[in-house]
Amino acid sequence: MENLVKADIFFFITGIAVIVITICAMIVMFYVTRILRDMKRISKTMSEESDKLLNDIDSLRETVKTEGTKVITIADFFLNLFIRRQKMSKDKHSSVKSHHSLTDKIK
Repeated sequence: MENLVKADIFFFITGIAVIVITICAMIVMFYVTRILRDMKRISKTMSEESDKLLNDIDSLRETVKTEGTKVITIADFFLNLFIRRQKMSKDKHSSVKSHHSLTDKIK
């Protein structure tokens, strides 16, 4: 008789544990489902935006192909401007050095 009581207590505790674990698993599955749904929405948005970006890059490529000479001209302008600044900077340094060498000779 005592074994029967122990068995009843064991099955009662096991039954409650199974119910608690099942409820916890359902809650976890609910949140996992929400997370997966959000990831699907984010993935869809990223796919749409990447398609838009690809189209923009294609149109930019076509624009560069048709108006490439304008881009090259602008690039040459800025390159020449940079080179002129470097030359002017070198000329200033060389004139300062020559001025110092002249004043040293005078002394």
